Amino acid sequence: MKIFVSIVSYRDPLLKMTVENVLQQASSRHEITVGVFEQTVVEDSLETVAPELVSNEQVRYKRIDPIYSEGVGWARAINSMQIEDEDFLYEIDSHMLFDKDWDRHLVNDWRKARSKAGTDKVIITGSCFSFDLDKQGNPILHTNYYPMTCKVGYFHYQENNILGAHGDVIDRTEDVEPAIHICAGNFFTHTDWVRNVGINHKVFFDGEEQLMVLSSIANGYKLYHPRELHSYHYIGTGDYVTKQWHKPLITMEKYGEFVQKSIKQLSDYLEQIDEDILEEYREYSGVDYINQRLEPKCVVKSMNPPPDVLEPLDVQKRKKAKEQVVSESQTDK
Repeated sequence: MKIFVSIVSYRDPLLKMTVENVLQQASSRHEITVGVFEQTVVEDSLETVAPELVSNEQVRYKRIDPIYSEGVGWARAINSMQIEDEDFLYEIDSHMLFDKDWDRHLVNDWRKARSKAGTDKVIITGSCFSFDLDKQGNPILHTNYYPMTCKVGYFHYQENNILGAHGDVIDRTEDVEPAIHICAGNFFTHTDWVRNVGINHKVFFDGEEQLMVLSSIANGYKLYHPRELHSYHYIGTGDYVTKQWHKPLITMEKYGEFVQKSIKQLSDYLEQIDEDILEEYREYSGVDYINQRLEPKCVVKSMNPPPDVLEPLDVQKRKKAKEQVVSESQTDK
């Protein structure tokens, strides 16, 4: 099977590490192509710091100066045009690392989801473990000694119909489990999704994932979490160079225009979508867009994952942390 890994990068110094890792950690079972759309100045780009990656036959590369960027949805829509005859699309962030054979796990999970849903229109998505960098720039994986997956829910219904999403970690599951949210920087599906649903190029950032969820559901897609997490996301991206408000290259007035344009895409979509679809999604997920509220079943139980996900611990401390989490869970019940 052929997999197109889509990476859009805005001034990200970790892009080189991500591209190298996604290629190194892939199995030999599938044909991997990494499509990169980099938005950075040429002296900081892969063209300069890693020309061997740009010329790699497994990489399709495009670049523009960051001043011309119009946001993540715009970039991802452009990058999807680099898909050729690949079977699968794997959309990831530009600051991620992976376990060995990540591709086999995703394809196997997709097949399980297809069998469970009775359709090819399935999406595998979820949150990630995290990683940090030591003083020499080497990655430190914040993982677990026991297998885990995720359950993504919401903790806040904000203005403009923006939902605050959070991915709690849970023990590994034997089967793929239904999801109610798409994590835009970590989702895997058949490339037919690009034609059937696609990415709204007018979305700057705000509302991106909500639009992806609703438009996918409206087009008959079923969402599932992986049985086990095999990806890692850089822990320091809250106020990071990839955010356009961080040391901005454009005026805050222009940035505000982009944000409002992005939010309008979601509000317009909610006005136009059939209410029956919104009601169907509410019954499934607990997210009530019609009355702008969250029902208990979609609200995450805790805003904090188990302690051993947040920082590297030795095995004994990890066991103690898990015992504490289990004990607290039983107390809550």
